[in-house]
Amino acid sequence: PSHDRANKMKVIGVKQLLGKKYKLIPDLPPEWAESFGQVEESFVAIIWGASGQGKSNFVYQFLRVLSDKYPTLYVALEEGHSLTTQNLVNRHDLTTLSGKIKWANHETTLESLTEHLKRKKSARVVVIDSLQYFHITYTDYKRLRQLFPKKTFIFISHAKGKAPDGKTAVKIRYDSPIKVRVEGYMAFVVSRFGGNKNYVIWEEGAKKYWGLKAFNKLKNR
Repeated sequence: PSHDRANKMKVIGVKQLLGKKYKLIPDLPPEWAESFGQVEESFVAIIWGASGQGKSNFVYQFLRVLSDKYPTLYVALEEGHSLTTQNLVNRHDLTTLSGKIKWANHETTLESLTEHLKRKKSARVVVIDSLQYFHITYTDYKRLRQLFPKKTFIFISHAKGKAPDGKTAVKIRYDSPIKVRVEGYMAFVVSRFGGNKNYVIWEEGAKKYWGLKAFNKLKNR
């Protein structure tokens, strides 16, 4: 194993590094670019927050942008093929993306997902909802990324205070270039791609939760 790792090591200089080209998500709407920056096509994001704070609505809003560009698989480990999932689809009018986004149910495992993603023309964007119901280790996560380096993985996590809940979630947060904490219908974004402006998920709800003065400050950060 150590020999294999040594063989994969690659060293490049300044000229080679600066000459590298990266594929970015095309035509990212301004409100998303302000929060996420210029995002590579293949990335990892973790989104966490307490229940009822706007987490699912934020994810579905983001999926409207991504699924229009890339085939998407939503692994609904908590909700499954339920009425609540159906309601979210209707609320965010994802019917216009028919054929571009699909839902896997609550019985999906790491093994079955891996086999599914090995198929030709499988989804480019994979949403895991939630990380706690997926029951994977950080080693499993790293393996998944190694197997599918050209895919985007978005992990939705429960929260413990203001942090993701559990050791695996915390480690994935450190590894992810995009980290989003959701509270009071606001998304607090930390992105290595730039942007980093807070995103308003639901303005009326956010104003009520934070108060108008605090909301206006958060909105412009």
